[in-house]
Amino acid sequence: MPPQAPTVRQNVFLNVPFDSRYSTLFTTVVGGLIALGREPHCVLEVPSDGHNRLERIHGLIASCGASIHDLSRVGLSGPLRVPRFNMPFELGIAYALSRQQVHQLFVFESREYRLQASLSDLNGHDPHIHGETQAGILRCILNCFGTPEGSPSFAVLMSLTRRLSRFVSELQREQGVLSPFHPYLFRRTVVVAARLARAEGLIA
Repeated sequence: MPPQAPTVRQNVFLNVPFDSRYSTLFTTVVGGLIALGREPHCVLEVPSDGHNRLERIHGLIASCGASIHDLSRVGLSGPLRVPRFNMPFELGIAYALSRQQVHQLFVFESREYRLQASLSDLNGHDPHIHGETQAGILRCILNCFGTPEGSPSFAVLMSLTRRLSRFVSELQREQGVLSPFHPYLFRRTVVVAARLARAEGLIA
């Protein structure tokens, strides 16, 4: 496999649920990654009405050296009561890419042992369990991307992500939206998270 450019190694694709219960966790993932010197990306950067949307999603994942896949939403959802297939589908894309290039993939879940039933083909690939809490998400982020030396303390990460969550909540009220899962809000969240991390001396 060819070596990666430094930018690609730092990019992390986020394949996570876009629902109200995950809003704070999403902000926590973004803030935690940036505090560790990573750059988060997700499908909010891909126009929803583009005729080549799938190709652009593939290209976005391929431009990242790692990806997070949160498979905690395995039940039926929405008015039609159907399962969500986008997340396992994007995990499949990432797995295929990992066979062709340097790409680390990390699977998150909220409950232990459930992945063995929901996606048994991944047996042997242990998920990172977050319990649907900010602290749990940060532990998972540190387990996946932290280093013994150079990573911020857990307390610093919690403080940063809580401040980021307050900013995002205020931005949602300002914009009149109920969630952070909008392209502009995502871009602003990344910018403010980087500003907070620089103020803490975590990134240059």
